Amino acid sequence: MKLIEPIAGKAKTGIRGLDDILSGGFSRGHMFLVEGAPGTGKTTIALQFLMEGAQAGEKCLYITLSETEREFGEGKPLLEERVQ
Repeated sequence: MKLIEPIAGKAKTGIRGLDDILSGGFSRGHMFLVEGAPGTGKTTIALQFLMEGAQAGEKCLYITLSETEREFGEGKPLLEERVQ
């Protein structure tokens, strides 16, 4: 019994150059860790990926271990503007 139907193709990041390097985006059904020093763009990549998924009608989840609610909330108007 199959509970989840996978969506065909790759999951686009919404970042053209990165999607090119990844041959179309992230492979579905896998987990990816984005790591790096502060200020290297990890959160920006994650939020861009979420916006791309939301615009495609996919369910999205963001989990962070360091951003406070206030820090994340500062980017919320940008997210809402892009998704509408």
